[in-house]
Amino acid sequence: RVGKVGKVAGFLVLSGLIIPPAIVPTIWLLQGLGLFKTLPGLILVEVAFGLSYAVLLFRAFIAAIPRELDEAAQIDGCTGLTLFFRVIFPLLRPVTITVILTSSVAIFNDFVNPLYFTPGDDNATVQVTLYNFQSQYNTQWNLLFMDIVLITIPPLLLFVFFNRKIVAGMTSGAIKG
Repeated sequence: RVGKVGKVAGFLVLSGLIIPPAIVPTIWLLQGLGLFKTLPGLILVEVAFGLSYAVLLFRAFIAAIPRELDEAAQIDGCTGLTLFFRVIFPLLRPVTITVILTSSVAIFNDFVNPLYFTPGDDNATVQVTLYNFQSQYNTQWNLLFMDIVLITIPPLLLFVFFNRKIVAGMTSGAIKG
């Protein structure tokens, strides 16, 4: 049963997925913290923007864990943090791998956030390099397409090697038994 705090938290998590991020206030905040045009600032932005997705996946997965498992562990003497780290945490492996892989690929492929939050060539990510091969009068198509091929390889390899883990983690919290 979800209380008032749980409902408010659920609403905030869903609003994080629904409401688009405001760029200008985020830039003001990063400037106030001294993190604008820095990689730690970009990391903070990427984590904040991806947090709702991760919370929803973990929440769905944890809701699918049978309550009897907790009760059996408590009967065996587990309490508090021991219950979490010895019983629940090992079960979170598939969803953790899914969140790490999908978030990594999403961050790797992100073009807009690095363009806005780390302007200039000092901290250019690989996606922003695509922008550098185009100009007003000329586009270097050979370099642009080679850059696209090189950028496509890492996420493709991740999905080839971890496809089963990703599917297992995405579907494991989908059905409540």
